[in-house]
Amino acid sequence: MSAMNSDGKKQIFDRQEWRCYGGNLAPALLGMTLVAVHAYALGVMIEPLEQEFGWSRAEISAGPLVTSMVALLLAVFGGRAVDHFGPRKVALIGVPFYGAALALISTAGPSLVSWLALYALLAVALICIYPSVWTAAVAQRFEKNRGLALAVTLSGTGIASAVVPYLGATLIEAYGWRGAYIGMGGLSFIIVFPLVFFLFARDTPPERPADQKLAKVRPAGMTRELLSPKFIRLAIGGVIYSLGATGLGINAVPVLMEEGFTLIAAAEVAGLIGIGTIIGRIVGGLLLDRIDGRFVAMGCAVGALSAAMIFLATDQSTLAASIACLMLGLTAGAEYDACAYLTTRHFSPRHFAALFGLLGGMFGFTSGIAPFIANTLYEIFGNYDAILWAIIPMFAVSSVMFLSLGRYPDTLEESELQPA
Repeated sequence: MSAMNSDGKKQIFDRQEWRCYGGNLAPALLGMTLVAVHAYALGVMIEPLEQEFGWSRAEISAGPLVTSMVALLLAVFGGRAVDHFGPRKVALIGVPFYGAALALISTAGPSLVSWLALYALLAVALICIYPSVWTAAVAQRFEKNRGLALAVTLSGTGIASAVVPYLGATLIEAYGWRGAYIGMGGLSFIIVFPLVFFLFARDTPPERPADQKLAKVRPAGMTRELLSPKFIRLAIGGVIYSLGATGLGINAVPVLMEEGFTLIAAAEVAGLIGIGTIIGRIVGGLLLDRIDGRFVAMGCAVGALSAAMIFLATDQSTLAASIACLMLGLTAGAEYDACAYLTTRHFSPRHFAALFGLLGGMFGFTSGIAPFIANTLYEIFGNYDAILWAIIPMFAVSSVMFLSLGRYPDTLEESELQPA
């Protein structure tokens, strides 16, 4: 809960907390950046891979799909490793492992099987630097500004989206696509590993009364929490939202072009999604420290629903399309933060990494499969209106799932505490 100052008002920013634990954020932020490096590098790799091997774009894109499928299967095990060994030990292994796996992609070809196998290996390495690694360390140390600290950490994916495509293109021009993968793997290790070694999770996280109270409310083991109705509702809400938002976000340009926008105009407007995501992440973090996280998550789902409805009625209006893209970005940025935050508030801190690791695996899988589903519907119906109408009820269901979570267990009165 929020701290109070001498006047009895809520303290928005706790300087002592940031002074003690803020050093963890630099390695956590860059660790989250690594999580998305391979995904944002793929776009600039497609053309040279097509030219050298003659693979289709669908075949090349099958690599990340394999990664998302393997990561989903291993997500819980990776999270349990974080819960058992601690985020620091896992990160010290994961960062060099991921850098090496990324560099090894340079050995792919000419068989497509080698490409897919290397992406499967990358998935194993990815589990060792998954969001649950970085968010676990932050959630363990921040209490009063946990929402904002998680938002800063998860903003690493925004850094990857801004930097990696340019970096990859520059390396390709200088050293070819193979050299680019080696370069990105080497830079991942050189930049991130020293920060992890010297700054990340070296201190002992504090024991908090809120966490002790939550342990009384949720004394069950990890498996019981995993199968609890509350976690299932959280997972359903998050996965449905992720499926709809990713399918719409990735196809924003063709959706707008179908509405009559030119390619350049559509791309410029769709760029607001990225800007909105960064803003939404920070604003969402601030809101999570002030109000119940289920209302933030529900608001994101309602906002995405509104964006879909605006897309249906843009009628070549640049203003309407811009509002829709910005709204979609804002909600997408805050939603992932909200799911992480809700996991820390509703379930035992001892199982956070395993539970949120599974959620992250599910979200990653939906990100891999959403474009396929969206484009399959386009092939069937011949337009994107069917997709927009389909995701509107999905966002509605998602908002209901988040609202159904109820109040945080650590906000209940002692007399209300009952074992789950």
